Amino acid sequence: MKRYLFPAYIAILLTPDLHLKAQDPQFSQFYATPLYLNPALTGATDRARAGINYRIQWPSLTHSFTTTSAYIDYFAKTIESGVGLIITSHRESFLGFRSNEIGIPYVYKLRISKNAVLRTGLQFSYFNKHMDFERVVFGNQINVNTGQLVGPHGEAFDFGPRVNFISLSAGTLLYSNNTWLGVSLHHINQPNQSFLNRESRLEQKLSVHAGYKVMFAPGRRLRTLSYDFQERSVTFAMNYKRQGPFNQLDLGAQLYLQPLVIGAWYRGIPLQKAGNIAKHESVIMLFGLEINKDLSFGYSYDFTVSRLAGATGGAHEISLSLTFGKIVKRTRRDTILPCFKY
Repeated sequence: MKRYLFPAYIAILLTPDLHLKAQDPQFSQFYATPLYLNPALTGATDRARAGINYRIQWPSLTHSFTTTSAYIDYFAKTIESGVGLIITSHRESFLGFRSNEIGIPYVYKLRISKNAVLRTGLQFSYFNKHMDFERVVFGNQINVNTGQLVGPHGEAFDFGPRVNFISLSAGTLLYSNNTWLGVSLHHINQPNQSFLNRESRLEQKLSVHAGYKVMFAPGRRLRTLSYDFQERSVTFAMNYKRQGPFNQLDLGAQLYLQPLVIGAWYRGIPLQKAGNIAKHESVIMLFGLEINKDLSFGYSYDFTVSRLAGATGGAHEISLSLTFGKIVKRTRRDTILPCFKY
């Protein structure tokens, strides 16, 4: 019976008299999706970089959510600017919903003091969303006693299954060698995403992210041309998100024992409740590995701690990133962004 209650609920929400509120997809490894988090992170390695991220959420349920994002960016030291390309695809098996985004971010890097750097970015994105309305289930199709479907809905829709729009985003990032603070705002223009030939504005998404890195004594000397030592550090970070009526906080730490990364953090709003229910969502564990000096791999798992614990299967997430191209020669004056690895 439960598998029919969820479609019925969604069908009610699709009625024209109600306003729908939607959230953008999210990634637990938010720093491993730099262009998705903040346009100001474009070209943050001062080299060329490419990466891909995959997330599947609630795989134990009948209907799951999958998100794939791929990006590439490049930073030109001579003009202190970076440009990138990000492609994100989100799928929800119920109703065959799909959302595809192609974004082009640009960033400018400005040194504002001896130890501080400011990066400011803009991004233009094209969205295409699709929904299969033939899968909609209306209340009069369901036998209230058995929960079974009793026939087709017989409805005729006077609107199309696709919607396209342009979204504008911006962000800024201020950092030193061990601290950073960033702010990004997506969907500044609040584009209309309605399938119903009406107005349904995509809410602006605000993200505030910050962190602090603590360096330990270095490890053994690396067998590279630079003869650097292995990094040993712990980084504390947070990312607060708000979109319409929804808000969320990711808070945690990563231990970096080059080439190994071990991380753990919490997702939720610890001091808020929805009715009598505390807003605790997940505890996330991460394992990361630098396969070589240019290639990194990360895997994380979300352990659900809300009332859905034990029923959803949590969420699996994989990231892969590659840096390449000419290494910019740094001087003692250069300030290196100390962000999370994942």
